[in-house]
Amino acid sequence: MTTPQNTLSVRLTSRKTETETYFEGTVSIQGLRPTKLARRADGSTQFSTKSAVSGAARNLARSLGYTDICVTDANAPKTPCKAAAKKSVARPAIAVAKQK
Repeated sequence: MTTPQNTLSVRLTSRKTETETYFEGTVSIQGLRPTKLARRADGSTQFSTKSAVSGAARNLARSLGYTDICVTDANAPKTPCKAAAKKSVARPAIAVAKQK
């Protein structure tokens, strides 16, 4: 996927432990290796919600001079869209015209 020049690309992954589910964000900046997002307060890379990852990515993008972020979910299924169901007609419609 290509992103505009002024957009920060973030890949979102979810991890499960025995007791909880948490989310991690990986930032891709051109010229650098992919890097995990970390909380400024404690340095943890685990976030409790997807919106917390997006917020941290938005703050990082703002501090680096990016105007937008592009968050993609790495765990989302990559299946093509299903074809629309076709309607079957039991009996074809017959046009009935009354004579005058």
